[in-house]
Amino acid sequence: MKSIQAMLEFLLLDGALLIGLFFSITWLVVLLQQLGVGGSLNSRLSQMGRWRGAAMASVGGFVTPFCSCSTVPVLTGMLRAEIRLGTSFAFLIASPVINEGVIVLLLSKNGLVLAIAYILAAGLITTLGGLLIESLGMGRFLRPLTVAAGTSAMHVNTPGTASYKPSTAEAAKVAARMALIELKTVAPYLVIGLLVGAVIYGVVPDKMLFDLSHSVPEFWLVIIAAVIGIPMYVSPVTVIPIGYALLAKGFPVGPMIAFLIAAAGTSIPEMILLLRLFRWQLVAAHIAVVLAAAIALGFLIGALWPMVPSMPIGF
Repeated sequence: MKSIQAMLEFLLLDGALLIGLFFSITWLVVLLQQLGVGGSLNSRLSQMGRWRGAAMASVGGFVTPFCSCSTVPVLTGMLRAEIRLGTSFAFLIASPVINEGVIVLLLSKNGLVLAIAYILAAGLITTLGGLLIESLGMGRFLRPLTVAAGTSAMHVNTPGTASYKPSTAEAAKVAARMALIELKTVAPYLVIGLLVGAVIYGVVPDKMLFDLSHSVPEFWLVIIAAVIGIPMYVSPVTVIPIGYALLAKGFPVGPMIAFLIAAAGTSIPEMILLLRLFRWQLVAAHIAVVLAAAIALGFLIGALWPMVPSMPIGF
């Protein structure tokens, strides 16, 4: 277990970063809604078919380099805009699962072909994951979302007609007020998540993984590594040094990819945050989809690694 000093450093540094991210992402989502950008985007997503909407959400998740916890404000905005669950869920899992750290790792250690294969496979898996959750009727496990009176994210309280367009300054002020209200609402979940994150901070079980790699067949090691990664709190940035360290010590590629995707794709702090939006059944489904994605991608990259000619791209 990490020392008390390290845990306090996590609470102060990572806690401040996560709170700042949560506030600024919420502010940006509400600002775009105020200016009509978010509304038109939400409208287009709502009008798309199930497949196209989930696929576009996966693309959106790919281009937004959020950690698993900081996707929650965007997800909240999507659910408030009544975007269908399959589309919203695809974004939730795609943002951390199509991981920029893993892409950099693959580019620098193998090359472009394997990185593209990972992006395409991860995009397909996250799209299918969103569609599966919707098809199973998991929307019944969404908690009702409430907005404080007079603070609707879709309108500004100004004189004029309902079609009044606020200035950027007006919209920014309302967005800041809404972001602060949202942050206060989620504060208990955020504090609990940070406390749990501090306890497990930095606990990358190298020794356990390496011991298992010498005694467990690689097929089962992919599954075990993904399961071990699920409760970890790993940001997209820390994926890179962890991946380099594991590879340098001779850890198999497939289990490494499964571990990194599972660790970045969800975490105990994110699960706690999601309990404000989801009932436990939907949180469990989220974990299951991320775990399945990590295992599938671990098997795929592990199988392709020796087959694809290595042409590393330096950074």
